[in-house]
Amino acid sequence: MRFKFIVFLFLFTILKVSAQNTIAGPRVLVVVAHPDDESVFSVTLYKIAKEHHGTVDLFVITDGEAGYKYCTLAEGYYHVDLTDKKAGTDNLPRIRKKELKNAGNIIGVSNYYFEDQRDAHYGLDEKEPLDTSWNIPLIKKNLNHILLTKHYDFVLCLLPDSATHGEHKAATLLSLDVIAGLPADKRPVILAAATRNKNEQTTRFSGYKNYNRTRTLVDTPLFNVDRTTCFGYKNKINYKIIANWELAEHKTQGFTQMTMNDGDLEEFWYFKLNDKTGIEKCAALFNSLKYTPYLSKTY
Repeated sequence: MRFKFIVFLFLFTILKVSAQNTIAGPRVLVVVAHPDDESVFSVTLYKIAKEHHGTVDLFVITDGEAGYKYCTLAEGYYHVDLTDKKAGTDNLPRIRKKELKNAGNIIGVSNYYFEDQRDAHYGLDEKEPLDTSWNIPLIKKNLNHILLTKHYDFVLCLLPDSATHGEHKAATLLSLDVIAGLPADKRPVILAAATRNKNEQTTRFSGYKNYNRTRTLVDTPLFNVDRTTCFGYKNKINYKIIANWELAEHKTQGFTQMTMNDGDLEEFWYFKLNDKTGIEKCAALFNSLKYTPYLSKTY
Protein backbone atom coordinates (compact mmCIF):
# COMPACT_ATOMS: atom_id res chain seq x y z
CA MET A 1 0.00 0.00 0.00
CA ARG A 2 2.83 2.37 0.88
CA PHE A 3 4.48 1.71 -2.50
CA LYS A 4 1.24 2.52 -4.34
CA PHE A 5 0.89 5.74 -2.40
CA ILE A 6 4.46 6.79 -3.28
CA VAL A 7 3.83 6.03 -6.96
CA PHE A 8 0.58 8.01 -6.85
CA LEU A 9 2.32 10.96 -5.17
CA PHE A 10 5.11 10.89 -7.74
CA LEU A 11 2.68 10.85 -10.68
CA PHE A 12 0.59 13.61 -9.12
CA THR A 13 3.68 15.79 -8.71
CA ILE A 14 4.75 15.20 -12.32
CA LEU A 15 1.29 16.06 -13.64
CA LYS A 16 1.10 19.16 -11.46
CA VAL A 17 4.49 20.44 -12.66
CA SER A 18 3.56 19.64 -16.26
CA ALA A 19 0.31 21.58 -15.92
CA GLN A 20 2.15 24.57 -14.44
CA ASN A 21 4.64 24.54 -17.30
CA THR A 22 1.90 24.62 -19.92
CA ILE A 23 -0.07 27.54 -18.47
CA ALA A 24 -0.37 30.08 -21.26
CA GLY A 25 1.60 33.25 -20.71
CA PRO A 26 0.79 36.75 -21.99
CA ARG A 27 -0.18 37.36 -25.60
CA VAL A 28 1.85 40.13 -27.21
CA LEU A 29 1.73 41.81 -30.61
CA VAL A 30 4.70 43.89 -31.72
CA VAL A 31 3.88 46.57 -34.32
CA VAL A 32 6.92 48.00 -36.11
CA ALA A 33 7.87 49.59 -39.40
CA HIS A 34 10.85 47.45 -40.46
CA PRO A 35 12.22 43.92 -40.22
CA ASP A 36 14.80 44.43 -37.42
CA ASP A 37 12.90 47.00 -35.32
CA GLU A 38 11.90 44.18 -32.99
CA SER A 39 15.53 44.11 -31.82
CA VAL A 40 14.68 46.95 -29.42
CA PHE A 41 12.51 44.51 -27.42
CA SER A 42 14.46 41.30 -28.10
CA VAL A 43 15.12 40.26 -24.49
CA THR A 44 11.61 41.19 -23.33
CA LEU A 45 10.14 39.11 -26.16
CA TYR A 46 12.51 36.22 -25.47
CA LYS A 47 11.56 36.13 -21.80
CA ILE A 48 7.84 36.29 -22.57
CA ALA A 49 7.93 33.60 -25.25
CA LYS A 50 10.65 31.24 -24.02
CA GLU A 51 10.61 31.62 -20.25
CA HIS A 52 6.93 32.38 -19.63
CA HIS A 53 5.29 30.33 -22.41
CA GLY A 54 3.62 33.41 -23.87
CA THR A 55 2.74 34.26 -27.46
CA VAL A 56 4.75 36.83 -29.38
CA ASP A 57 3.60 37.88 -32.87
CA LEU A 58 5.07 40.51 -35.20
CA PHE A 59 3.15 42.97 -37.39
CA VAL A 60 5.69 44.49 -39.81
CA ILE A 61 4.52 47.34 -42.01
CA THR A 62 7.25 47.83 -44.65
CA ASP A 63 9.23 45.46 -46.83
CA GLY A 64 12.56 46.99 -45.74
CA GLU A 65 13.69 47.76 -49.29
CA ALA A 66 15.37 51.07 -48.32
CA GLY A 67 17.96 49.31 -46.16
CA TYR A 68 20.38 48.68 -49.03
CA LYS A 69 23.04 51.31 -48.29
CA TYR A 70 24.90 49.42 -45.55
CA CYS A 71 24.76 45.94 -47.12
CA THR A 72 28.44 45.89 -48.16
CA LEU A 73 29.43 42.78 -46.20
CA ALA A 74 26.07 41.11 -46.80
CA GLU A 75 26.71 41.15 -50.56
CA GLY A 76 29.40 38.48 -50.19
CA TYR A 77 27.31 36.53 -47.71
CA TYR A 78 24.22 36.39 -49.95
CA HIS A 79 26.05 36.65 -53.31
CA VAL A 80 23.78 39.50 -54.40
CA ASP A 81 24.73 43.06 -55.38
CA LEU A 82 22.64 44.53 -52.60
CA THR A 83 24.22 48.00 -52.44
CA ASP A 84 22.96 48.76 -55.94
CA LYS A 85 19.62 50.48 -55.42
CA LYS A 86 17.65 48.47 -57.97
CA ALA A 87 19.22 45.13 -57.01
CA GLY A 88 18.69 45.96 -53.36
CA THR A 89 15.10 46.95 -53.90
CA ASP A 90 14.44 43.76 -55.87
CA ASN A 91 16.12 41.41 -53.39
CA LEU A 92 16.07 42.98 -49.94
CA PRO A 93 12.38 42.39 -49.11
CA ARG A 94 12.81 38.63 -49.62
CA ILE A 95 16.13 38.47 -47.76
CA ARG A 96 15.00 40.63 -44.86
CA LYS A 97 11.92 38.48 -44.28
CA LYS A 98 14.20 35.46 -44.05
CA GLU A 99 16.49 37.33 -41.66
CA LEU A 100 13.53 38.34 -39.52
CA LYS A 101 12.28 34.77 -39.27
CA ASN A 102 15.77 33.58 -38.30
CA ALA A 103 15.83 36.25 -35.61
CA GLY A 104 12.29 35.30 -34.60
CA ASN A 105 13.35 31.70 -34.04
CA ILE A 106 15.79 32.93 -31.40
CA ILE A 107 13.31 35.02 -29.45
CA GLY A 108 10.29 32.76 -29.95
CA VAL A 109 8.03 34.55 -32.44
CA SER A 110 4.91 32.56 -33.32
CA ASN A 111 3.30 34.49 -36.19
CA TYR A 112 4.33 37.14 -38.70
CA TYR A 113 2.01 39.63 -40.37
CA PHE A 114 3.71 41.34 -43.31
CA GLU A 115 2.01 44.41 -44.76
CA ASP A 116 4.66 44.83 -47.52
CA GLN A 117 4.32 48.60 -47.68
CA ARG A 118 6.98 50.64 -49.43
CA ASP A 119 10.03 51.47 -47.34
CA ALA A 120 10.68 54.81 -49.01
CA HIS A 121 13.78 56.23 -47.35
CA TYR A 122 15.20 57.35 -44.04
CA GLY A 123 13.74 60.57 -42.67
CA LEU A 124 12.34 62.05 -39.47
CA ASP A 125 9.00 63.17 -40.88
CA GLU A 126 6.18 60.77 -40.03
CA LYS A 127 3.89 62.45 -42.58
CA GLU A 128 5.75 61.01 -45.57
CA PRO A 129 4.72 57.39 -44.90
CA LEU A 130 1.34 58.40 -43.48
CA ASP A 131 0.41 60.68 -46.39
CA THR A 132 2.33 59.19 -49.32
CA SER A 133 4.12 55.83 -49.09
CA TRP A 134 1.72 53.62 -47.16
CA ASN A 135 -1.80 52.38 -47.78
CA ILE A 136 -3.12 53.59 -44.43
CA PRO A 137 -6.72 52.29 -44.72
CA LEU A 138 -5.44 48.80 -45.54
CA ILE A 139 -2.92 48.76 -42.68
CA LYS A 140 -5.55 49.93 -40.18
CA LYS A 141 -8.08 47.41 -41.45
CA ASN A 142 -5.64 44.52 -41.14
CA LEU A 143 -4.35 45.58 -37.73
CA ASN A 144 -7.88 46.11 -36.43
CA HIS A 145 -8.88 42.61 -37.58
CA ILE A 146 -5.85 40.99 -35.93
CA LEU A 147 -6.41 42.79 -32.64
CA LEU A 148 -10.09 41.86 -32.53
CA THR A 149 -9.56 38.20 -33.40
CA LYS A 150 -6.30 37.36 -31.60
CA HIS A 151 -7.11 38.93 -28.22
CA TYR A 152 -3.68 40.24 -27.27
CA ASP A 153 -2.91 41.42 -23.76
CA PHE A 154 -0.22 43.87 -24.85
CA VAL A 155 0.89 45.75 -27.95
CA LEU A 156 4.51 46.92 -28.06
CA CYS A 157 5.80 49.62 -30.37
CA LEU A 158 8.75 52.02 -30.58
CA LEU A 159 8.86 55.26 -28.65
CA PRO A 160 7.77 58.02 -31.09
CA ASP A 161 10.51 60.38 -30.00
CA SER A 162 11.21 63.35 -32.29
CA ALA A 163 14.71 62.05 -33.10
CA THR A 164 13.57 58.63 -34.32
CA HIS A 165 12.91 57.43 -37.88
CA GLY A 166 9.71 58.87 -39.32
CA GLU A 167 8.45 55.40 -40.23
CA HIS A 168 9.02 54.24 -36.64
CA LYS A 169 6.86 57.11 -35.43
CA ALA A 170 4.24 56.40 -38.11
CA ALA A 171 3.94 52.74 -37.04
CA THR A 172 3.34 53.78 -33.44
CA LEU A 173 0.82 56.46 -34.42
CA LEU A 174 -1.15 53.92 -36.45
CA SER A 175 -1.12 51.46 -33.56
CA LEU A 176 -2.47 54.10 -31.18
CA ASP A 177 -5.19 55.13 -33.66
CA VAL A 178 -6.40 51.57 -34.20
CA ILE A 179 -6.41 50.71 -30.49
CA ALA A 180 -8.25 53.95 -29.66
CA GLY A 181 -10.96 52.85 -32.09
CA LEU A 182 -11.53 49.50 -30.41
CA PRO A 183 -14.27 48.96 -27.82
CA ALA A 184 -12.85 49.74 -24.37
CA ASP A 185 -13.17 46.13 -23.22
CA LYS A 186 -11.26 44.87 -26.30
CA ARG A 187 -8.23 47.12 -26.03
CA PRO A 188 -4.83 45.64 -25.25
CA VAL A 189 -2.42 47.72 -23.18
CA ILE A 190 -0.07 49.56 -25.54
CA LEU A 191 3.48 50.44 -24.48
CA ALA A 192 6.32 52.18 -26.30
CA ALA A 193 9.95 51.17 -25.87
CA ALA A 194 13.50 52.40 -26.29
CA THR A 195 16.85 51.04 -25.15
CA ARG A 196 19.34 52.81 -22.92
CA ASN A 197 22.75 52.15 -21.41
CA LYS A 198 22.92 52.54 -17.66
CA ASN A 199 25.53 55.29 -17.89
CA GLU A 200 23.19 57.42 -20.02
CA GLN A 201 20.50 59.78 -18.78
CA THR A 202 16.92 58.54 -18.83
CA THR A 203 14.99 59.73 -21.86
CA ARG A 204 12.20 62.17 -21.07
CA PHE A 205 9.10 61.69 -23.20
CA SER A 206 5.58 62.96 -22.55
CA GLY A 207 4.25 62.98 -26.10
CA TYR A 208 5.11 63.78 -29.72
CA LYS A 209 4.12 67.12 -31.25
CA ASN A 210 0.35 67.63 -31.33
CA TYR A 211 -0.54 63.94 -31.46
CA ASN A 212 -2.60 63.71 -28.27
CA ARG A 213 -2.69 59.92 -28.36
CA THR A 214 1.07 59.81 -27.84
CA ARG A 215 0.73 61.43 -24.42
CA THR A 216 2.22 59.29 -21.68
CA LEU A 217 1.16 58.98 -18.07
CA VAL A 218 4.56 60.23 -16.89
CA ASP A 219 7.58 61.38 -18.88
CA THR A 220 9.86 58.56 -17.71
CA PRO A 221 9.56 54.82 -18.37
CA LEU A 222 7.46 52.96 -15.80
CA PHE A 223 8.83 49.51 -16.63
CA ASN A 224 12.04 47.93 -17.86
CA VAL A 225 13.82 44.69 -18.60
CA ASP A 226 17.49 44.58 -17.63
CA ARG A 227 19.64 42.89 -20.27
CA THR A 228 22.59 42.86 -17.87
CA THR A 229 20.93 40.51 -15.38
CA CYS A 230 23.57 37.85 -14.74
CA PHE A 231 23.20 34.09 -14.37
CA GLY A 232 25.00 30.86 -15.17
CA TYR A 233 28.32 29.64 -13.86
CA LYS A 234 29.73 32.27 -11.48
CA ASN A 235 27.17 34.71 -12.91
CA LYS A 236 29.43 35.31 -15.89
CA ILE A 237 26.75 35.61 -18.62
CA ASN A 238 23.70 37.80 -19.15
CA TYR A 239 20.80 38.44 -21.51
CA LYS A 240 22.85 40.59 -23.87
CA ILE A 241 23.76 37.26 -25.46
CA ILE A 242 20.16 36.91 -26.65
CA ALA A 243 20.09 40.51 -27.90
CA ASN A 244 23.30 39.94 -29.85
CA TRP A 245 22.18 36.61 -31.30
CA GLU A 246 18.93 38.20 -32.46
CA LEU A 247 20.57 41.25 -33.97
CA ALA A 248 23.23 39.15 -35.70
CA GLU A 249 20.57 37.53 -37.88
CA HIS A 250 19.89 40.87 -39.60
CA LYS A 251 23.05 40.60 -41.67
CA THR A 252 21.98 43.06 -44.37
CA GLN A 253 21.67 45.85 -41.82
CA GLY A 254 25.33 46.66 -41.29
CA PHE A 255 24.85 50.03 -39.61
CA THR A 256 22.37 48.55 -37.13
CA GLN A 257 24.76 45.72 -36.36
CA MET A 258 27.37 48.30 -35.34
CA THR A 259 25.21 48.76 -32.23
CA MET A 260 25.94 45.19 -31.12
CA ASN A 261 26.11 44.96 -27.31
CA ASP A 262 24.57 48.42 -26.83
CA GLY A 263 21.49 48.85 -24.68
CA ASP A 264 21.57 47.70 -21.06
CA LEU A 265 17.87 48.35 -20.49
CA GLU A 266 14.73 47.91 -22.54
CA GLU A 267 12.51 50.67 -21.15
CA PHE A 268 8.74 51.06 -21.57
CA TRP A 269 6.48 54.12 -21.43
CA TYR A 270 2.78 53.89 -20.55
CA PHE A 271 0.37 55.81 -22.80
CA LYS A 272 -2.52 57.78 -21.29
CA LEU A 273 -4.73 56.08 -23.86
CA ASN A 274 -4.61 52.97 -21.68
CA ASP A 275 -7.03 52.43 -18.84
CA LYS A 276 -5.17 53.09 -15.59
CA THR A 277 -6.04 49.58 -14.44
CA GLY A 278 -3.56 48.44 -17.07
CA ILE A 279 -0.73 49.67 -14.86
CA GLU A 280 -1.33 46.81 -12.46
CA LYS A 281 -1.39 44.38 -15.37
CA CYS A 282 1.92 45.74 -16.64
CA ALA A 283 3.47 45.68 -13.19
CA ALA A 284 2.56 42.01 -12.84
CA LEU A 285 4.12 41.24 -16.24
CA PHE A 286 7.38 43.08 -15.68
CA ASN A 287 7.76 41.78 -12.14
CA SER A 288 7.45 38.26 -13.52
CA LEU A 289 10.08 39.04 -16.16
CA LYS A 290 12.61 39.82 -13.43
CA TYR A 291 12.68 36.10 -12.64
CA THR A 292 15.63 34.21 -14.11
CA PRO A 293 14.87 30.48 -14.41
CA TYR A 294 18.42 29.21 -14.92
CA LEU A 295 19.86 27.23 -12.03
CA SER A 296 23.39 28.06 -11.00
CA LYS A 297 25.71 25.09 -11.37
CA THR A 298 28.87 24.29 -9.43
CA TYR A 299 31.70 22.42 -11.12
